[in-house]
Amino acid sequence: MGHVESNVLGLRAVLALFLLCISSDLWANGDSAGFLDLAPRMEVFEGDWDSPIRPAESKQGWTPMAETSFRAQDTRQFIWLRAQLTSSEITSKPFLLLHPYAQKVQVYVDGEATTAKPVAYWSHPEQRPLPHHFIAIPLDQVKPDTKTGKHTIHIRIEPHMHINTFFYLLDERELVKELTFHTALAFALLAIIVIMAIYNLFLYFSVRDRVYLIYVAASLATLAYSSLLMNVQVYFLDVPDFSPKIGFFAGLSSLILHVLLFQRLLDTRQTYPRIHKFSYGLTAFGIAWIISAPLLTFTVLLIGWMAVGYTVYLGALVLATPLAIKGYRPARYFLVGWIPYLAAIVLTSFEYASLIEPTNWASYFVPAALSWEMALFSLALASRIKTLRDERDTLLAHQIQVSETAREALERSNRIKDDFLNAVSHELRTPLHTIQGQLDLLQDAPFNAEQSEALRLIERANLRVTRQVGGILDFVDAQDDNLLTSPQVFEPRSLFDLLGYEFKEAAMAKPVSLTFRMSEKMPSKISMDGLMLEKVLYQLIDNAVKFTPSGGEVLVQGSQHQDDSVLRILVSDTGPGIRDDQREKVFQAFKQGDAGLTRRYGGVGLGLPLASSLVSALGGHIKVVGSSNQGTTLEVTVPYGDVHQSGIDEPSVESPQPVNAVPKVLVVEDDACNRMIIRKQLERLGAVSKSVQNGQEAVKAAINEPWDLILMDCQMPIMDGIEATREIRLNASANLDTPIIAVTANASESFRTQCLEAGMDDYCTKPLRMENLKQLVARHAEA
Repeated sequence: MGHVESNVLGLRAVLALFLLCISSDLWANGDSAGFLDLAPRMEVFEGDWDSPIRPAESKQGWTPMAETSFRAQDTRQFIWLRAQLTSSEITSKPFLLLHPYAQKVQVYVDGEATTAKPVAYWSHPEQRPLPHHFIAIPLDQVKPDTKTGKHTIHIRIEPHMHINTFFYLLDERELVKELTFHTALAFALLAIIVIMAIYNLFLYFSVRDRVYLIYVAASLATLAYSSLLMNVQVYFLDVPDFSPKIGFFAGLSSLILHVLLFQRLLDTRQTYPRIHKFSYGLTAFGIAWIISAPLLTFTVLLIGWMAVGYTVYLGALVLATPLAIKGYRPARYFLVGWIPYLAAIVLTSFEYASLIEPTNWASYFVPAALSWEMALFSLALASRIKTLRDERDTLLAHQIQVSETAREALERSNRIKDDFLNAVSHELRTPLHTIQGQLDLLQDAPFNAEQSEALRLIERANLRVTRQVGGILDFVDAQDDNLLTSPQVFEPRSLFDLLGYEFKEAAMAKPVSLTFRMSEKMPSKISMDGLMLEKVLYQLIDNAVKFTPSGGEVLVQGSQHQDDSVLRILVSDTGPGIRDDQREKVFQAFKQGDAGLTRRYGGVGLGLPLASSLVSALGGHIKVVGSSNQGTTLEVTVPYGDVHQSGIDEPSVESPQPVNAVPKVLVVEDDACNRMIIRKQLERLGAVSKSVQNGQEAVKAAINEPWDLILMDCQMPIMDGIEATREIRLNASANLDTPIIAVTANASESFRTQCLEAGMDDYCTKPLRMENLKQLVARHAEA
């Protein structure tokens, strides 16, 4: 589109050249010694005579010619004119020049024809006595009359339609001058149209807007029409006879294409929708008129053309004016190009109807206006492209602003969502930690059988709620690609034992047979994020147990994949199965293979999607390897790191190393119940503890005395745990290397990363069970 603007200066230069050519008629119309106008001497035969042979001199009917405009009459085929010339006039000015609209002319001097055949309107220059698109006939073969010194010249015209002509006698210099000027003027006008057509054709290939093709087509039709009006086509075509219908065809074709061009220039689809539809009907009428041209007389065709033409001429003017007043630049260019064309049409019509004095320049009125019009229309198109570009830029800027506002709103919504989930997680996990801690402390209480069963049910419900809360938060992190792994050494068989213990009660209650099998070839210890793998298997087993009917079977098999260092786990059940068309949907959030399953089995449909996200975070894959109405088998493959088996056994989850020394533990917790429970748990483990209720007090305690372990809550008043950890690492010289463990209700991966980056050594989420606390003390405090 920048190419359009860069060429506006070139278009203006073409317009300046056009105006220069038009202004040249000032010197062409000047009087000259070699130029004689015969119109004042001309007589026209008005009597009854319709013969190709000139009327006798004595025949009555010769009258002085009152005007140079003549009309074809059905009752008379020929128009005869005569004038008296002297021998010196013919000798000094031996060339007779008539307008091309004279159509078909033969000249006689003293009764003898100057040419063997009449000079036709549309004959090739080589077939003319003089190569000019006007009718030029030489009289230099006339012998001087020595007796009287006078000659009688007769001119016979065979008009096909109305004509307007002049009668000039020229000498050789004036003839060359006429030839040069009129030929240059005609071709200059046509050259402007050709240049505009080529220019806009190139624009089409760069912009790819069909309006430029319409402009090119309109230019070609206008070029043909202007060529006919100025009779320039004789330089290129050799047609034996002229038909006015050809000019009608070219003119109406140009007009129809102009209608299509107007629609785009004035954007009538948006500005005048009803007139836009009407213009198509007008175009269809014009095309029908063209098709029927061979069957109609010229007069009927002319009437139809005038009906279509003046509707378009005046209608376009009426439509463009309000748009130009409103500041629409293409409409302004349109008016500047259209009004001269309308003036030319009106002048030509008046001249044709003999309402104004006939002029020798009638054939140039419309072509000159058309050349000017096409140049201005090209400027209008360039302006239209700029207008469209400006509108596009404005729309794009608006869209960018809307997108930016939407992005900011989305980011704000995400922040609110994260803050809300963190708050919910904190508020849920904090009381869960209290419940779990009390349950751990009550494990050794002397309860009866009924009380022990109640305690076991409460523990199971608490564990399930804890799992669900953690699963939801893991799912949210998975949507934001915030799942981070923390590889550690763990025992796959111990993981199977833990899951078997956890699902034992649920399987027995249904009942469902739940079996775990681990291949003997599987290494006893591997390096992987065991906690994340535990979450994956929990979701898969929970789904399998939930969907397997009473009396069914759930089988969990672990083995080493055929590839090295890849763990392969198959979870099979005998449930209703998954249809082939539903296999992809089961890994999408809130989807289940059958809508009725939600009502029948419950759940929100997060199990498999969450498992899939967790497996992806581990760098593995999950897929349905088999499903029918007899059951479903899911395959999980995850890579793991090999562990070098040394002689020193690392503490495991099930059997942590006993605490040999008495460790000193600082408990930082704002919730009074949680402080009490953690301290009681530490007392059971044989540790000495002290508690503070915010980060500021924790910094003071760390500066005043050394500690073997610091259990740090994160969300606390006055100073949070992350800021307190940074202060301790910088200012508490006695505890620069003391292990600091995050014990928080915020379970998001992004928050875990913040804790580790602040200088904490490990990260545990509430509720913190006795076994996990015992492992932390054994691993960090004893060391």
